[in-house]
Amino acid sequence: MIDPAAKPDLALYEAGRKSTFVAYLLWFFLGLFGAHRFYTRAGKTGWVLLALHVGGWLLVGIGYYSGATTDTQTIETVFGSSTNTSIAFDGSGGPLAGIGGVLRSLAWLWWLVDIVLVPGLVRGWNNRLAAGLGMAVR
Repeated sequence: MIDPAAKPDLALYEAGRKSTFVAYLLWFFLGLFGAHRFYTRAGKTGWVLLALHVGGWLLVGIGYYSGATTDTQTIETVFGSSTNTSIAFDGSGGPLAGIGGVLRSLAWLWWLVDIVLVPGLVRGWNNRLAAGLGMAVR
C-alpha cells in the first residue's frame, strides 16, 4: 500500500507501475519467450526462460536435420534424363533433439508455475518503484 502523504511522487509512481492484468496477458500469449518477466523487470530470469524455449527448439531442429539423409536418383525418360533428390529423416532426431525436448519441457513447466508467480513479480516491481521514489510502502 502506498502512503497517501507522499503525493508529489504519486504521478511518477502511477506512470511507472505495472499492471497484473497486462502481466497475465503477456504470460498467456508470450510467456514462453519470457515477456511477462521482461515486463516486470525480472529480465535475468526472462532471458533464461527465452533461452530454454528457443534453444530447445533449435536443438530439436538441429537434431532432426542432422539425422537427415539425401538420395539423388537419375531417371531416364522419353524426353531425356531427370534428376530427383529426396530427403529422408530417420524420425528419432538423436540426442540433440532429446536434449531440446527436455529444455522445452522445462520452459513449459516454468511457464505453468509462473501463473502463481506473476502477482508477486508485479508487486515486487511496484514496491521497488515506490521505494525508489521515496514513498512509504505499507
